[in-house]
Amino acid sequence: MKKLLVVACLIFLSVSGTLAQRLQARFVTSAYAWERQDTIGTSSQHLFGYQTIQLSIAGEKLSFNTYLQGFNDFAGPLKNEGILRVYNLYFKASNIAQLADVSLGRQAVFAGVGTGTIDGGLVSLKFLDSRLKVVGYYGTLPSERYKMALISNAGDNYMTGGQMVASPADFAQISVSYMQKHLRPETYIGIRRDSLFNPYPIEIKPSAAAEEYISGDVNLEYNDVISGYGRYDYDLLSEKNSRMQLFTRVKPFGSLNVKALEPLSLTGEYVQRDPRLLYNSIFSVFTFNSLKEYEVGVEYAIGTAWQVFAKYGAVSYNDATQNQITVGVNGEHVSLSVTRDNGDGGELSAASLNLGYPLLENKLTPTLLLGYAHYKLSEYSSKLDDALSVAVGAVYRPSRLFSVDAQAQWIQNKIYSSDMRFFVRVNYLLSHQLEIF
Repeated sequence: MKKLLVVACLIFLSVSGTLAQRLQARFVTSAYAWERQDTIGTSSQHLFGYQTIQLSIAGEKLSFNTYLQGFNDFAGPLKNEGILRVYNLYFKASNIAQLADVSLGRQAVFAGVGTGTIDGGLVSLKFLDSRLKVVGYYGTLPSERYKMALISNAGDNYMTGGQMVASPADFAQISVSYMQKHLRPETYIGIRRDSLFNPYPIEIKPSAAAEEYISGDVNLEYNDVISGYGRYDYDLLSEKNSRMQLFTRVKPFGSLNVKALEPLSLTGEYVQRDPRLLYNSIFSVFTFNSLKEYEVGVEYAIGTAWQVFAKYGAVSYNDATQNQITVGVNGEHVSLSVTRDNGDGGELSAASLNLGYPLLENKLTPTLLLGYAHYKLSEYSSKLDDALSVAVGAVYRPSRLFSVDAQAQWIQNKIYSSDMRFFVRVNYLLSHQLEIF
């Protein structure tokens, strides 16, 4: 991996010439302190620390991008065992011959049904004035915990696929995608016991697993009156439907010039999906039923700052059904919602309030979050339990390049009589024009 990076850096520098590069770096330092009840009468304190770095150096057509995060629990059982995760690290050449974008390295893939992280390459081609786009990718799966290393058994652990996106009209976009993934964990030595309970080593060879899907989706948006989204996924290995989703938003009076009703919107959504399981894994031998969800809603905008809404939805699995009704209001600085759930999964009555008001010319924003729930976990339970949560914090942004977020959280429920948690984050952005190459 290090040799590949050195070679890639030399290529990048050699072809950059005298072009100027824009350096952008975002540094985010955050800490989260809390106490966990491990068993009855036993607890452990934790202080999670995170250091995130996002770095990019971009020229006219070439760029280098990386996103990595360091983690350590400074107070818990894993203290002094820090972890560095490299989520992406890749080079990208853009607009080659006015046709192609090519990226090489560790990168995230978002191509329809194909999503994940690979150590490999991705090519994107555009035709017909960008109305047709074709994407192809291949790469090995990242190492455990996203370490800065390539996996040793790369031939058995990889993801490949592609996507074609077409825009036949200004209001429509159609996409077809395919993804294939193979996984085979490395062989390892485990300790087992014989009939006399004597330990002995044995070689464990995990079985290979795989995924293979094909998917299609459609996006429609016409004159700010109607929009819709449809998606269908098919599992090629199991030979069954995997996911079907339909969503629409309609402004029934948007084109009738009825001013009093123009802000009215109606929404509807239906989702049917099966668990996405690896083929040939232990979980794939079990029988599962499809999960079905639907929701209908109405929204009404009051000016540009306020919106009221109401939604009704239901979730069904086999013979069990859970219903939910939600009403609420969203404002520029406040949002409030009330929810009622009932069905085979139990009952829940809940309310939440989210408040944030900017002060000092938007440099300081105090925040307040309140949540309350009255619930029982089963329809057969005779006792109702309560849960209350409060979060008080502030966001301080003296400039576009620097900000500090802090929050204190308090939770009370039947497990925790009084649970306090603290969170703080410091965010710094660096942007500079370079003339070094």
